[in-house]
Amino acid sequence: MFLIRRTPLTLVVERGSSMLAVIGLMAVAGVATLAIAGSTMNSLGVSSATRAGVQAQSAAEAGIDAALLKLTTATCAAGFSTSDPVAAVKISQSTSATNNTWTDGCPIPSSLRVKIVATGEAGDTGVGGNTTGDQRIVEGIYAYVPASTGAPGTGSALYSHNFGTFAGSSQLNSVDGSEPVVQVRHDNVTCDITNKASSAILNADLVIADGGLEVGASCQVVGDVWATKPVYLHASAQVHGNVVAPSVRFIESSIIHGSVWTTGATVLETSAWIKGSVTAGSLSMINSAKIDQNAWSAGATTIGHTTNVITGHLTTKSLTNSGPGVITGGTTLVPSGPGVGSPPAVAPVVPDWVDVGYDLTDWPGFQVATMNHGCKLADIQAAANLFTGPGIIDARECPQGVFLKENTVHLSLPHDLAIFASRFEIGLDAQIDAPGTAARKLWLITPDETADALPTCKNASGNSDIKQSFIVQAPVTAMLYTPCSIDLSFSAQWRGQLYGGTVGTAGSAKLHYAPVGIPGTDLSTGTTPGSGGAAAKLGARISIRDLNG
Repeated sequence: MFLIRRTPLTLVVERGSSMLAVIGLMAVAGVATLAIAGSTMNSLGVSSATRAGVQAQSAAEAGIDAALLKLTTATCAAGFSTSDPVAAVKISQSTSATNNTWTDGCPIPSSLRVKIVATGEAGDTGVGGNTTGDQRIVEGIYAYVPASTGAPGTGSALYSHNFGTFAGSSQLNSVDGSEPVVQVRHDNVTCDITNKASSAILNADLVIADGGLEVGASCQVVGDVWATKPVYLHASAQVHGNVVAPSVRFIESSIIHGSVWTTGATVLETSAWIKGSVTAGSLSMINSAKIDQNAWSAGATTIGHTTNVITGHLTTKSLTNSGPGVITGGTTLVPSGPGVGSPPAVAPVVPDWVDVGYDLTDWPGFQVATMNHGCKLADIQAAANLFTGPGIIDARECPQGVFLKENTVHLSLPHDLAIFASRFEIGLDAQIDAPGTAARKLWLITPDETADALPTCKNASGNSDIKQSFIVQAPVTAMLYTPCSIDLSFSAQWRGQLYGGTVGTAGSAKLHYAPVGIPGTDLSTGTTPGSGGAAAKLGARISIRDLNG
């Protein structure tokens, strides 16, 4: 064998070459490490920004809700902040119904619109310098209904003392675009509970002082709902506003476009959807239920299927998520209980029944005529034509009541007119109108002479019906008052108000709300004599949008 002898110089050269290789490998490893770290930080930044965006959006929407609460409870503040979640809120108003001119501050007597802009802040901000989701801005614009003065309180669009039923494709809306109110003093309210295809629509707030609500068969309540007993929605029913009740159960693709407050259980099943937030005594979600904003459960929360989704944040005493369902905004568990959560808007007061008798002192300036036979539309027209100003027809002695029920016959009002009778039969294709454009009022009153703040229907056959194709035409507005029942049905159209012991609508009938009231009474407070007018209030939502660029 030959031995290769290495000189010192050769060894030094080889050691240098090895060192260069090691340094090269270290540089490559360093570059790779930096690339991996950068990629990781970028991913963390994106995911944290998404989480922050959800939290900030929920905070902004909660700021809108807080402003609505202040506006509906007469505690408006032009600018304020909330702390949990964090949001800054600004309110401005416009005296125009159409242009884009806004003035910072709470609404004034001449305001027609209110704008709320809420800037929400994320509780957990983005990391890695990604701040894109830390803040979200939401704008909501609402109609504003100015106060009216100089007349007694006119009351609600529809007042039913005992219970209310709404069926078929009947509708309630407003002549002037304001949001009417339906008031029920006692018992439950139903809207198309037969699950038959229909499209009944109540463009009104619904206030039930001593009862619950069942809505089905695609019936829609466009305003808010307050009830003192359970609320049950099914068969694609919808409430476009908020729901406040002791407990609720929503199933079969029913939708709540606003938020929900319950002191007891909130139960969502079979594709039920709440687009706002939920504040509940307990919460249960079964099979494809959705809540778009935050959920707050003072007690237990149960989520039973993977298709259930809470887009916002869940705060609850305990959670059983066997699906598991999706909770996008995270969960806060408070084993001792988080408390009752934010309060809802205070329910409007439903006054007691107003007993309206035959008292001419309530009708100053009205001429009086009596009628005890005939009592049909032509007879009413003949009597009305004799008045030289506003008049009263005392038809209480008509044996079968008054019949405004003729084909192709109009009752034309030369002046305001009040008719007192034991009952009214209204129908066929008769119409009530006026000879000119000047506003005219018509009162059809079955007197309640028992002063006990309760409807006293003296005769079971004393009910008043509005049927067939009967129409109250502009410029006439009409009030029908009876302690017995009112049935508005077929394709009849009533322009004004209904006030009855029991009131129901059916068919394709329409109630076009316009304030009328009754002289000598305040239907808004349930007192007599009446005085004052209607307070200003927030109207329906016009638009809502994100302002996030």
